[in-house]
Amino acid sequence: MIVPMKKYAFLIYHREYEQFLEDIRNLGVVHVIEKESGEIENTELREKYHQIQQFNQAIKFLEKRGMERKSESSPADGHKILSELKRLQLEEEQIFHQLSLLQKDLLLIEPWGDFSWETIKQLREAGLRIRFYTCQTAKFRDQFENIFPVKLIQESGSISYFVLIEKQDEDNSLEAEEIRLPEVSLNNLKKQIGELTETQNKINTLFDTFAAQHITALEKAHDIINRQLTLEKVVLNTRKEAEDRLMILEGWVPDDKADKLDEYLKVSGAYYENSSPVPEETPPIKLKNNKFAKLYEIIGELYTFPDYKEIDLTPFFAPFYMLFFGFCLGDAGYGLLIILGTIFGFSRVKPNLKPLLRLGLYLGIATTFMGIVSGTFFGILIAKVDWAWVTSYKNFVLNDNQMMMLALALGYIQVLFGMFIKAANRARMFGFKYAISQLGWNVIVMVTIPAFGLGYTKTIDTGLANNIALISLISGGIPAIFYNSPGKNPLLNLGVGLWETYQTASGLLGDILSYIRLFALGISSAILGNVFNTLAIDLSPEIPVIGQIVMILILAFGHSLNFFMAALGSFVHPLRLTFVEFYKNAGFIGGGKKYEPFK
Repeated sequence: MIVPMKKYAFLIYHREYEQFLEDIRNLGVVHVIEKESGEIENTELREKYHQIQQFNQAIKFLEKRGMERKSESSPADGHKILSELKRLQLEEEQIFHQLSLLQKDLLLIEPWGDFSWETIKQLREAGLRIRFYTCQTAKFRDQFENIFPVKLIQESGSISYFVLIEKQDEDNSLEAEEIRLPEVSLNNLKKQIGELTETQNKINTLFDTFAAQHITALEKAHDIINRQLTLEKVVLNTRKEAEDRLMILEGWVPDDKADKLDEYLKVSGAYYENSSPVPEETPPIKLKNNKFAKLYEIIGELYTFPDYKEIDLTPFFAPFYMLFFGFCLGDAGYGLLIILGTIFGFSRVKPNLKPLLRLGLYLGIATTFMGIVSGTFFGILIAKVDWAWVTSYKNFVLNDNQMMMLALALGYIQVLFGMFIKAANRARMFGFKYAISQLGWNVIVMVTIPAFGLGYTKTIDTGLANNIALISLISGGIPAIFYNSPGKNPLLNLGVGLWETYQTASGLLGDILSYIRLFALGISSAILGNVFNTLAIDLSPEIPVIGQIVMILILAFGHSLNFFMAALGSFVHPLRLTFVEFYKNAGFIGGGKKYEPFK
């Protein structure tokens, strides 16, 4: 659910304002209303954003080195540490660039061995020119060796490296590739590379030292700047009146935190007013859900926050997303891996990451359940094996047709569920009469279409089914077509109703058919897993121990690849079904801004 907000306006005397800001920051409940373009126009604010970004980059860089924190520097040294770290990073980057160039030169000159460029210069002064060539060995022996004044340096594979010695006024044309070598000896080149590599290693040792000793100081310095930034943002969004003697600040406070703020305001004696939001205002969004639905708030945030006036859809899509993920991955073995992995990680991750592991645990449970339903375990298709101990279990396994129908049924249920939420949203935002036409469509989709389908397939008596379908069509169709714009011209209602009929009829079928992707992804991952099982058996040699090792390697590689691809698809495609099909049929508006209190 979306927590109700109250709007507060504070009027503070300028000499008391600094203490007031410190007090409400300690309370940590006021979401300050920002003035338009206030941050962009402030140079100091932009500079602090830049500093925070640099500290973030430095902290991430050092964290990647994986060093244990052994000691702490003072936060006051944070800027000095950052400056020194940036200098070392720049130096290391320059060395890396120089080494790349020298390595290219080494690849060019190494086949020619260590020779003196001074000697070549002396030969040039004596009227001789040395040119460096490469070609195929067979071509060198047939066309160059006994015809031109050449000297073979070395043969490497099928390539010959040789030099042509000619007078300055000669220009022998050889059908070979001439090489332009850097004028540096091989020993000097290796010496430069060695010196730079040694310097690079020393810098990397310093990076490890920084990671062990200074990362905490960088984090604390980052927090200090962030505190200054939040304070300056609030000051920037303060309106000044009475020749800058009175400070006016506005903000939003969650209804369940308002008492805490009111108690402080009574003690402080500050003047304030509070009010409920009016329709044209856009309060920030704070979500409050039960332990299960709360885990899925991060999924909803990938799209956008809901509008303040509408219903939070998180608790409504959460069980569907969990089930859809399991449907797409659909392998009991993979599901058990996820469960074991998340349980193993609970005691080894930071507290802020544990909600993600709990989410992973639920998704693993759903995957295991759907793998049991479809009869798939690490690519083994239970319905196709002749194991005596699974004979009775096979009776409960759904075949491909049944799984496809289950995917469509789940799609139908979620779409219909979304349509009821849309009606509830309209009643909540505009009044019940604006939800009547949507309820009419809900009756048609929930009763008319299934009744007609059951009668057509003779699941129930055809006459009874047709009567139910006709009654529900009339009772739902009249408000759907003639009462979609309450209080407006009947002809306008008719026109809008016919247009909505076309949109609903064409969109509903496409929306429900989209859920076939659940079945398609599930069966594709099962088939691919089964293919790797077959390959592991067929390609393993019939040699004791060696055969088993080869089989294990093929299974490990194949199932790792299949698990990664299937898990990625299982994450993305339920997102699409949630954000497109479900959100659309639920009439989702979105565009809300997250509640971020000044603290």
